[in-house]
Amino acid sequence: MIYDQLEQQLADLARQGLTRRRRTLLSPCGPQARLEQGERLAFCSNDYLGLANDPRIAQAMAEAALAWGAGSGASHVVSGHLQPFAELEHRLAAFVRSEASLFAPKSGHRQIPIQEI
Repeated sequence: MIYDQLEQQLADLARQGLTRRRRTLLSPCGPQARLEQGERLAFCSNDYLGLANDPRIAQAMAEAALAWGAGSGASHVVSGHLQPFAELEHRLAAFVRSEASLFAPKSGHRQIPIQEI
């Protein structure tokens, strides 16, 4: 059966050390990761600007969460576009000297092609 074949293939990959495991980090995002096995250099982060653990960013996020909550409840189209997002888009457009901008809060939204009108 297919299940037996898949089990065998997974066992083969495990014997070769080719299976992936999710690790539990004991430290915040940064250039060094602390794991149960010890400190390691982290080369896999998406924190390109090094802001994920910046105390100023954390403080601003905490203040925003207290003021606006921890989520919108649904997509912007369904539940409405929160004022902080509207302000961010306005400020980003001004920064790049554009008529408008669109902030994509979820990674899936960033994969939507943008077309100039």
